[in-house]
Amino acid sequence: MSLISSYGATKDRKIYGNCQVFSPGGILMFRCDDKKANWYLNRNLADIIKEKPLTIKLKFQPQGLGNHNKEFGLTEMSNKCVCCGSDEYLTRHHVVPYCYRKNFPISLKSHNFHDVLSLCVQCHEKYERQADKLKDFLATEYNAPVSGETTQDRESIKFSKMAMTLLKEDLTKIPTKRIKYLKSELKNKFSIKRLSNKKLNEISGVRTTILNKTHGQIVMSQITDIQSFVEMWRSHFLENNQCQYLPRDWNIKTKINHAERLKAH
Repeated sequence: MSLISSYGATKDRKIYGNCQVFSPGGILMFRCDDKKANWYLNRNLADIIKEKPLTIKLKFQPQGLGNHNKEFGLTEMSNKCVCCGSDEYLTRHHVVPYCYRKNFPISLKSHNFHDVLSLCVQCHEKYERQADKLKDFLATEYNAPVSGETTQDRESIKFSKMAMTLLKEDLTKIPTKRIKYLKSELKNKFSIKRLSNKKLNEISGVRTTILNKTHGQIVMSQITDIQSFVEMWRSHFLENNQCQYLPRDWNIKTKINHAERLKAH
């Protein structure tokens, strides 16, 4: 159960809502969950066509037709693990890890429904260990440590060492003048009047490294063909799983161009 808790999964969790959203002209634009469908209904921007599954028609003319005529996006999604078919303890799996996707151009960050698949906790955890291996490969390929690019904060190190010195059990070996100097420096630096052991412990444990760039930032700064990068992760996912229940029309080659945004006039 600890594994289930770490993923925040519940036994009957549903990943896909499969509500249908139609344009005023009757064109199926996209599918969404109840929350999004009700967003339109609560603002009187749509009418209910059917209760189950919840189907709505927009009252305003959108600037685009969403996923209409897209390669993927209108398919009814099954609430089951795409690998083993289980319908319990489902999680959202991002085929392209978030550490990379968050560094995509803004136009490609949203509407990534194609690369969010449902996995049960067990299958999710099993694949993540394989995904870690690909991250390690990318770390070497692009000189991008998984922990990121860091530098030492010399000032923090200096004060941390001062605090550790004052926490030594036997201060008799340290000149009194030196002890007074260390305490004075720490009090001035941290604007405190009394230097307790608790405070010294806090200072001694202060972070002494600065994260300049994350692993994902370093990798994506060198990727010129994002489509190929995404396809690499999709292929890796298929190669390391027995995907018997993928959504219909899910394809490694599906383009990552973002879907058209909807705006009420």
